[in-house]
Amino acid sequence: GEVKTTTAEERADAEALKQGVARSSSGEGSCESSALEDFESVDISPSGTFKYVLILAEDTQGNTKHLVRGYRDSEYHVYAARPTVEKLRDMGMSAKVLGGGRLKHAPEKGTLHLWGKSHSFGREDKSITQEVCQLYYPQYKVTWENGGY
Repeated sequence: GEVKTTTAEERADAEALKQGVARSSSGEGSCESSALEDFESVDISPSGTFKYVLILAEDTQGNTKHLVRGYRDSEYHVYAARPTVEKLRDMGMSAKVLGGGRLKHAPEKGTLHLWGKSHSFGREDKSITQEVCQLYYPQYKVTWENGGY
């Protein structure tokens, strides 16, 4: 199959997402429970094969959470990451895209398979992505490999 390369627009968007930092907040509301709880650890399309990213979110207290995001309509990894990253940063938290790849979600078989890498963000530690997905889908068999695009 043809390998889709990135576009100038995608590269600029990915670079902006990598460089972006949390907008400064004046620290109000820091005593409430972590807003990280509002973010599901896994948000992916219900089935199919598509690109995904692994995001490391950190709140102002230093609590961290890994988030897996992947959607069938995301042509590039940056667009799978951007809504969640922007929402986190709008809430004064930091977000870093650790990498990504492709996943095949087969709910009828109860399987989730991860492979490949993101051109813009590189290859994340797939054992982390696997663990996050396995906890979210305890009934699934979640597998991964580093090969391929």
